Amino acid sequence: MGDNEKYCVDMLPKVSRTFAPTIQRLPKPLCLQVTVAYLLCRIADTIEDSTVLDIEQKQKLLEDYANIMKEHSSIKLNAFMKHIRLLPHEGCEYELVHNVPLILDVYNTFPQKVRKGISKWVFEMTTGMSKYVQSKNNSSQNFLSTFKELDEYIYYVAGTVGNLITTLFSNYSQHITHNISVTLRKYSESFGKGLQMVNIIRDMPDDWTCNRSYMPNELLKKYNLTRQSIFDMDNFQRGKTMLEELIQIALSYLDAALQYIVTIPKAERSIRLACLLPLFWALKTLCDIKKNINRFFNKEKIKISRNSIRHELYAAYVNVFSNWLITRRYAKFRNEILGVSPVS
Repeated sequence: MGDNEKYCVDMLPKVSRTFAPTIQRLPKPLCLQVTVAYLLCRIADTIEDSTVLDIEQKQKLLEDYANIMKEHSSIKLNAFMKHIRLLPHEGCEYELVHNVPLILDVYNTFPQKVRKGISKWVFEMTTGMSKYVQSKNNSSQNFLSTFKELDEYIYYVAGTVGNLITTLFSNYSQHITHNISVTLRKYSESFGKGLQMVNIIRDMPDDWTCNRSYMPNELLKKYNLTRQSIFDMDNFQRGKTMLEELIQIALSYLDAALQYIVTIPKAERSIRLACLLPLFWALKTLCDIKKNINRFFNKEKIKISRNSIRHELYAAYVNVFSNWLITRRYAKFRNEILGVSPVS
């Protein structure tokens, strides 16, 4: 393994504690391809989330970065590297942005078909993100107005990732035939959206504290709430009902994620496992939020425990070869989240 490849592999767990354990279970060379693809996506995400840039600076950097992915030009890369001097060097995420050339060096070793698949979806993600960047000073205002905008936003930041990994899986596996690939693409966007919706729900208390919000005005108006008043205890019942609607939306996407996973050929055990783990963890997160609703509305971030992570890892290994077992476990989670008694 070359130095640049090692850098990518070593950086992955530093910038993603959630996805690193799943990506690391993929077979070679797919593991490295997905690692590099994830890091390239994370660079765009870091620019979007930066607290040191204003809207115009973010949009310029995202435009420069999108041009790199589209044109693969050294001129475009040099322009990007010049403009990122605005960013600090402290922190793994910012370090990653400053080391774009190292990651692109590894990217350029991939077959053309792989590079084309990665660049297409990173470009799509980056250009979409530029439409929704928030100001470092006024991030909670006028961000998302409608459910349609929320859906479009999570498409750009996560649905594109579902499409990207499906492209890489299909390129890699001889077991994923054209027909199977078509079916996976039917569900891939929703898979990414579902995981992102769970993240948005889970992070609501932290986002409120940081003056950030992903709640569309349309939803807030429906429950006579504002971004600032969601966590007022006087509004607990309305906030709880709004949260339940968000969870329903997340589950509608995760239903598609289930179909995605059971479509993956059983011969591709590592790919099935890599997809199954984030699904189980997302469902467990929603379960814990519902069980700890008072703590949640006291602005406490509810995270699944290390024991739960290990338990779901074990469950994924046990269930991975059986679509029936996977579907049964999914239904158990879903019923628990919705408070529905299982059918005996």
